[in-house]
Amino acid sequence: MSVFLRWGIFGILGVAALLYAYNASKHVAEKHAGKAAPAVATEAVPESESEPADALPEAAPRCEEELVVAQHALDARGQGEPLDRLLRSQEIAFQDSPRRGRLEKVATDWFNVDGDAPDAASLRAAVIRDCEKAAP
Repeated sequence: MSVFLRWGIFGILGVAALLYAYNASKHVAEKHAGKAAPAVATEAVPESESEPADALPEAAPRCEEELVVAQHALDARGQGEPLDRLLRSQEIAFQDSPRRGRLEKVATDWFNVDGDAPDAASLRAAVIRDCEKAAP
């Protein structure tokens, strides 16, 4: 009888440990989602501010790609993510070799920029200006 009692107690403790681990992981996920929510909110603010920047002349699609990469680089730097994770992102990693090299340079330059991140209009102007200079 004592063997069954012992295994019953171990079984109950095992189920309790699984429930505790499940609840702890949910709590960690909620905390992580709470930290990610302000980052999404800060991304929404530049988009609404970029509406006046859209009044600028249309840029080439390659310059728009560079603008997206530059914004991701500034966001990654602000969130404390490493540069290599940014360079492995979908926008950069799946490009052909010469284009990938250019996007890696844009990402590295904007990731390592000194000071605070520029506002949306000045970021757009700077990226498009650099893109047009680097055009073949």
